[in-house]
Amino acid sequence: MTEPVYFVHLRRPNSASKDPNERRSDPFYEFGSFGCTTCHCKNLLHPSHAEKLIGARLAFVQGGKRGSRLVFLTPPILDVKKWKKYEQGKGIRFSEVTWKTTRPPQMPFKYNEAPVLVWNNHPTDFPLVKQFALKADGRTLEGRLCSKIRSKAEPLERELAHQVVKVYEAKRAKAVKASPSAIAFTYDEALPWSPPIPDRNRKATYDIFHKHLHDETDVAESLLDTKAATSEDRTKSRCGPSRSRKPCCRVTRCN
Repeated sequence: MTEPVYFVHLRRPNSASKDPNERRSDPFYEFGSFGCTTCHCKNLLHPSHAEKLIGARLAFVQGGKRGSRLVFLTPPILDVKKWKKYEQGKGIRFSEVTWKTTRPPQMPFKYNEAPVLVWNNHPTDFPLVKQFALKADGRTLEGRLCSKIRSKAEPLERELAHQVVKVYEAKRAKAVKASPSAIAFTYDEALPWSPPIPDRNRKATYDIFHKHLHDETDVAESLLDTKAATSEDRTKSRCGPSRSRKPCCRVTRCN
């Protein structure tokens, strides 16, 4: 039996002219984490259904000038952490998924060395993925795959998932044994090109992201406590005791 597999479309790094501070930090392969930057918070990692990812595997798809490639297939997801972040007074709900890491950590393929999912006018390493992409509308094969998986929050069909896992793991084992240089040493080597500011202190960056996150469970409990207190306050009268309830003092008249 193959664990459920979900395609995850990773965006390409922005140029320095568009975002001079671009790092494209997530996924944090070194710490077995994805999502703490609010990636895919409206679909795959929305807290309302992210828990179904436990036990599943995420297949990270990276597009670029040499096609859409499978740069990393996670081990089964161990935990889903629900977070809430506040930006400009608004709360953003999202999830972070984590998987078991090793020492040294399992890093992705370099982009140019990763197995090819689809590449316009080039062969694929995954015939069933090509068929999967052709079911979508679009002018190019890469564009079709992108539109098919960009907002998808459902697992792949079993036969397709089986091929993705089998081909990836075979190529991974071969690379580790015969061509270890195909595996990225730093996270940005899994990108189609380097971001304007490659992150060279990943642990600090990861910690900074978590510093500004709020556990959604704690937030929910806090809100419930607040609502309960408010409800209790509403039942209390803001006025003092009724005069009719005050004990009456007997007045003695003097003759």
